[in-house]
Amino acid sequence: MQNEADGATPHDNIHENMASLNAKSSANAAVSAPANEEEGEHDILALALEMQQRCTFLLDELEQFQVYVKDQGSEHDVELKVFKRGLQSEKRIIDKIAKDPSKVKNIHAWCALNSSNLSFFSALWSTAKTCSGVTGMLRRFYWLPGQTTAYINGMVNSAGLEHRKHSTLVDIVCLEGLEWVKVSSIRENRIIMDLAKAGWVGSDSSEAEEEDDNGNEPQGLSKQVEELVKAARSTRVKYRHPTVRLVLTRISSTPKIKEVAQILQQIRDMGVTVQTSETVPEPTPIAEVLHQLAVDRSKSVSDVLNIDCTILLAFVSDLSHGRVEPQDWHHQMINRQRELESKEPFLLNELWPACGSRKLVCTSTAFESLQRIIGILATKTEKRRAALLLGLDDCANLSADQLREEFQSLSEHSIPADWSLPIEVVDVDLAALRSRLPPAFNKLSESLPEINQSVFFYGWESGRTTLSSNRVAAKQIESSIEENRTSDEDRGPDVWLFQSRSLVGKEKKRRGA
Repeated sequence: MQNEADGATPHDNIHENMASLNAKSSANAAVSAPANEEEGEHDILALALEMQQRCTFLLDELEQFQVYVKDQGSEHDVELKVFKRGLQSEKRIIDKIAKDPSKVKNIHAWCALNSSNLSFFSALWSTAKTCSGVTGMLRRFYWLPGQTTAYINGMVNSAGLEHRKHSTLVDIVCLEGLEWVKVSSIRENRIIMDLAKAGWVGSDSSEAEEEDDNGNEPQGLSKQVEELVKAARSTRVKYRHPTVRLVLTRISSTPKIKEVAQILQQIRDMGVTVQTSETVPEPTPIAEVLHQLAVDRSKSVSDVLNIDCTILLAFVSDLSHGRVEPQDWHHQMINRQRELESKEPFLLNELWPACGSRKLVCTSTAFESLQRIIGILATKTEKRRAALLLGLDDCANLSADQLREEFQSLSEHSIPADWSLPIEVVDVDLAALRSRLPPAFNKLSESLPEINQSVFFYGWESGRTTLSSNRVAAKQIESSIEENRTSDEDRGPDVWLFQSRSLVGKEKKRRGA
């Protein structure tokens, strides 16, 4: 709209802003190059050494984080390979220049250092350290025009040409996948140049072209955010679309140029949270934020936990409670679990910390399934642990302390003092339960075995997190809900998946023995 007071149009304002900014750019460029060969070599070495130190520091902090998540048993939940490779690539270039700048022509070395992505990686890492539950950095997500079914957790079976044409990189994936963060060090003048490039105003400014070639923003900011929003709307994590947050490290909440303020408002209108430079915190040492940075699933579970039969088996299995001597009749799966257990005890590292002091329940169907398996396969110690776990037979009148005390006599591991025993068995009326489920669950009632319906549908209806090793059933439920949802608000059961532990079993009697 034309300004009636002075007759200026937005195109004119942008043109004036660009003229002013380009003049400043030219002035700055005049002092950026080295004055002479000797001085240039000294300046290049100083810059390379400083950047080398920063890069080493970032890699050291990243390594500390990776060690921490490995100790927590969640290293497979965090994707950092692309980010780490990018940092390592930057360091190799910087190391080469720092080792002997005389072997690299000054102008080439200067350009290499000034066009380095190290500042971008530093901004990403500093922002990541303010986030919670980080599950990835520089991770690619996809969308397709006209897509009706969301990609679960962003997983695409086969990323073909169409997917590559419709994809975007997410700088930081956090809140266990529910928030995507884009970090941008773009300045106001760059946004103005992007507007000009998009056709708001013609420009033959060589400075504008140079700024565009050297920057880390190959597309306009609005275009990048728009692609993030498209990908987020085509992705579901825990039945929800991720939210998008844009972190602008060099733009304030009150931009000096009104066109920039308009662009930021357009981005907010897309449903994106915009975080400007005033609220960007100072970098924090990694040791102070490791606990928040890593995924801690236990923070988002219910106060009462619904225990699937697969987890009941893990609680009572001999494999979970100490060394089991290998036997020639052991199944290959038992041998594999025995190896895993020797390296990382499942109850100690995963299951007991997940339970904490929370009340534990299981459905009557899960209980009956456990009893059938125990009756066929269990060793004497496994049968006793099952009785203690559920307060059966002569254990019915024992206190929680007494149950834990005897359980301790059957385990090489220290039983947690706050482990809630016995597990309560709850009756489930499956027919009544099905009637209270949303339409998206109807298809599942036709294909899911009743024991799985009992466990997972009860968890959904009661709002209780289900602990399970049944990945097949969990994936089937999630896929079916996405394919048959009738509302954007449809949610499935909250399922926390773990590895499995089988009963050791008994040797079958040999024929003729």
